[in-house]
Amino acid sequence: MKLTILLFSLALPYNAICQLPTIKSWGGSVTVNWAEEKKEADADSSGPGFFYHDCAQGVTIIGASSTLAPQGTKNYSVNNLNDENPMTAWVPKAGSGIGEYFEIRAQDVNTIYNGYQASPSAWKNNSRVKKFKIYKNNIPLCFLELSDKMGSQRFELPDKQEYNEHNQYTFKFEIVEIYKGLKWPDVAISHVDYELCCFVGSTSILSNSDILPISKIIRGQNIYNVDINSGEISNTEIVKTAKVNHLSLLKITTTSKQIELTPDHPLFIKDYGFLSVSKILKIKKLENYEELINDIEILTWNSKTKKLEFEKLSNIQLIHGHFETYAILELQKGNTYIANGFVTKTY
Repeated sequence: MKLTILLFSLALPYNAICQLPTIKSWGGSVTVNWAEEKKEADADSSGPGFFYHDCAQGVTIIGASSTLAPQGTKNYSVNNLNDENPMTAWVPKAGSGIGEYFEIRAQDVNTIYNGYQASPSAWKNNSRVKKFKIYKNNIPLCFLELSDKMGSQRFELPDKQEYNEHNQYTFKFEIVEIYKGLKWPDVAISHVDYELCCFVGSTSILSNSDILPISKIIRGQNIYNVDINSGEISNTEIVKTAKVNHLSLLKITTTSKQIELTPDHPLFIKDYGFLSVSKILKIKKLENYEELINDIEILTWNSKTKKLEFEKLSNIQLIHGHFETYAILELQKGNTYIANGFVTKTY
């Protein structure tokens, strides 16, 4: 009798034995005209371009279950998913797309552009994905529900792995449900990526003239760069900034300072150097952020003594919600700066 039950359970689908969690995306826009945005960006040769997301870490395309045949000059290759052009898309063979999938290799993935975003009309006329089943290294991980919107949508996968900066995983996105297009059943995805950084908009950045909120900082402004070895500060000019939406933040408190930042943003940790708190958690093989309290020391700037000093982590809190976050991506000289009194760096 026990053997019969075991054989029956082995024959069941994975998610019939262990219920998969369902996560939902956030973000997107009712409509986006990428062609107009490209025209405006091309007119400003000094600008970052129309599809500007320097916090993106990129993904490697492995393949797809099928691809719709080219039509004239347009192709629907799976390689369109990371070609830095939201107006191209992967489209599986003609039909509903249910059961079709694409695979990527990456450290993680948290960003997707749903549908064929070549134009608002192309997006409406073709089908979009309503729900994916996601596999990680061929093991079912979760379902992902997408909004029926253009633009960028963010999500956070539930699985966490032991940290290794060289780890890359295979992610499979299998279509299980769609939003039907007005004209055609063909379903499309325009872009996928993994985006990191940043700080909340009220974070103060130290400069020689004033303490500036990071949300107000622009290219060309001067802030302080700090030499980790000597502790000396000097002026440097901001070359590049970024703004990204995120779904979770860490509120980090030390003896005298506090900051809210994404779990992947680096701070200078004693005995580790520049590393994010989330990576420290994995290196130490701990389950909860609270286990790091009084266990690590973070480099800070003492505005009274004008010196660098380490402060112990006294509290840490993981916050979930919808957050606009900001980062400094490039400085004219050096790569360090001071945010809410914490020493951090560009990346």
